[in-house]
Amino acid sequence: MSCDKPQNLEQYRRYLRVLADMQLNPRFRSKEDVSDVVQTTLLRAYQDLDGFRGSSEVELRAWLKTILTHTLINLVNKYQAQKRDIRLERSIDQQLHESALRIIGELPAKQTSPSQHLIRQERAEQLAEAMGSLLEAECTAVMLKHVHGWKVSDIAVHLGRSPEAVAGLLRRGLKKLRNKLNTAEHHGGR
Repeated sequence: MSCDKPQNLEQYRRYLRVLADMQLNPRFRSKEDVSDVVQTTLLRAYQDLDGFRGSSEVELRAWLKTILTHTLINLVNKYQAQKRDIRLERSIDQQLHESALRIIGELPAKQTSPSQHLIRQERAEQLAEAMGSLLEAECTAVMLKHVHGWKVSDIAVHLGRSPEAVAGLLRRGLKKLRNKLNTAEHHGGR
């Protein structure tokens, strides 16, 4: 992979959108759009492309995820009236992993080995890629239900659909996710 071409970053827009969608608290959604968060992340990545020291796609994704995390921290700080909480920086990255793993039902134990941590991280990456392949309404419904804990009736109001239609979106979205993740697992990752 050639990471020295800026146009290569554009292919990660959906991936970053899924990660940002998992993390952007619903109370901030009225103030900031997920697309704006992703755009800011990509802009910062383009501006600092010379600062990228990796050589693989995995390293590039990790670098972009770090920039996204900092963008989200800045967003939270922008809207919080209270003093900056240093725990927030650790918790956003932790929440990103936990929200991804919550969808696939693999919330980790507190004590894990480095290899288990890498496996979980890879699964979270696969989930983010799989989420990016869903229809937008399916992705939104799955995020709101399984990441943010919304009720189906609230999702229905938010999406302007019936609860039955939302249940269908959830069912189809989760089925697609399972299929994508099982396919990725059988093919040794990406």
